[in-house]
Amino acid sequence: MGGRTFLKGAAILAVSGLVAKLIGAAFRIPLTYVVGAEGMGLYQMAYPIYAFLLVASTSGLPVAISKMVSEKMAQSDRRGAHRVFVVAFRILFWMGLLSFLILAAGSYGLSLLIGNPKSFYSILAIAPSLFFVSIMSAFRGYFQGLQVMSPTAFSQLVEQAGRLGIGLVLAVLFMGYGVEFGAAGAILGVTLSSIVALLFLVWVYVSHIRKARADHRLSAKRGFELSNRQIAVRIMKIALPVTLGASVMPFVNLADKLMVVNLLSRTLNPQSGALFTVSEATGLYGLLTAYVNPLANMPSLFTVALAMSLVPAISESMAKKDKSSIAKRATAGIRVTILIALPAMAGMFTLAEPIIGFLYRALPASEAFKAAGILSISALGIFFLAMIQTLTALLQGINRIMVPVRNLFIGALVKLIITFLLVRIPGVNVVGAAIGTVSCYAIAALLNLFMVRKYIKFTSRLRDILLKPALAALLMAFSVRIIYNFVLVRIGDTHDSLIVAMAAGVLIYLATLLLTGSINREDLELVPVGRKLGRFLHKMKLLK
Repeated sequence: MGGRTFLKGAAILAVSGLVAKLIGAAFRIPLTYVVGAEGMGLYQMAYPIYAFLLVASTSGLPVAISKMVSEKMAQSDRRGAHRVFVVAFRILFWMGLLSFLILAAGSYGLSLLIGNPKSFYSILAIAPSLFFVSIMSAFRGYFQGLQVMSPTAFSQLVEQAGRLGIGLVLAVLFMGYGVEFGAAGAILGVTLSSIVALLFLVWVYVSHIRKARADHRLSAKRGFELSNRQIAVRIMKIALPVTLGASVMPFVNLADKLMVVNLLSRTLNPQSGALFTVSEATGLYGLLTAYVNPLANMPSLFTVALAMSLVPAISESMAKKDKSSIAKRATAGIRVTILIALPAMAGMFTLAEPIIGFLYRALPASEAFKAAGILSISALGIFFLAMIQTLTALLQGINRIMVPVRNLFIGALVKLIITFLLVRIPGVNVVGAAIGTVSCYAIAALLNLFMVRKYIKFTSRLRDILLKPALAALLMAFSVRIIYNFVLVRIGDTHDSLIVAMAAGVLIYLATLLLTGSINREDLELVPVGRKLGRFLHKMKLLK
């Protein structure tokens, strides 16, 4: 894969991930009308359990597969790459089956533990998807290792589209039997859509293998350096630290869930002068987790896709001992991360209040104001979270797998301390949890950056990569606020003013990047119609 091609793979994953998110949002909106508040509550009781078990069983293995497959491909050992997939497939098959059986067997007990026996049907309905998604992750890891991202991207879209269509239909059909069955029908759509997506990946895999058999026979003459057992051991050595790292933030979020409401309940409400009630504390926590965090985490969709492409790309260069390629790919990955994360951070920080008002129109004015304040702080973490994801991928690619786990753990400890100290301050309250999260990301990102610079020599100085985009983002932030206020005074509509300001901000940021030479034709190829736009700007002598 060329020095820039992995960025195109990241772009494919990012676009598909964004579309999948939109489909997911499109699913939840009508679902609320079908199953109501109680049904959504039952849905939400089952889904986080599934998500946690899924992280535990599959988060590290696709990374391990893609890394080892890319290393074999770098050695022109296609048969060896396929053997990695076969061994990993067996591991994921049994892990998925075990996870499914554990959740299915414990579904009734879990429903009692979380306080609502009606959730039993939803938990039972989603349990089989653990098996199918585990197998899916083997195929996705294999194709990512080949640095072919389209199967992963399209399977995500198939999965989400199936969830939208199948889940809504089943929810409508089952609601006649009771709200618990309506919620179970919606969540059964998750299981059935995972089967559809898996069948799609199997079809792509079979087509690929038919074409690759000749290459496998040729590479068979190389012999095998590792037995199946040794391959399995190496896969787990890579996967376990990655899984541990992926589990840090869910555990911290769980600690947040246990800490924040309890701490707020012992804190004075500045407005009333009395302690926050449990209801008020829960409401503030809901503003942070249900309204603000999804927005602050949205830009990471692009950097997660970039990280998925970087791991096999860097691993390939490591296998070839090509330090020059490692440096070029690492520099390109960090540069693109900065170009994406800085404007997202600046824009969300500057326009926090109108963004909250635009997206959550039903939110009372007082709560919208509080949410905007929380978002303006949480927005500062966007840049650091994006850097964590990219730098973690670089460290995984160069076989420093435990380093980002350790650094994130240090950041998480700092977050818990800061949250504990700040949430109890009446004038800070829930904002303290947001400050703690930003601090966590900042510390982990800086520690990761220090370690990456220790092992990888960038092709450009970091300050040169950072300075021009930072100035462009700063100019954009000042401009969009002025434009928003100007348009608001003229037309009096906050929503239209926000749209105009955001569109202007994108143009100002891109224009500043062009004028300062911070973007080139290859960067534009990552976006739709970017190639044509790049040629046009090159002719106009606005682009290198």
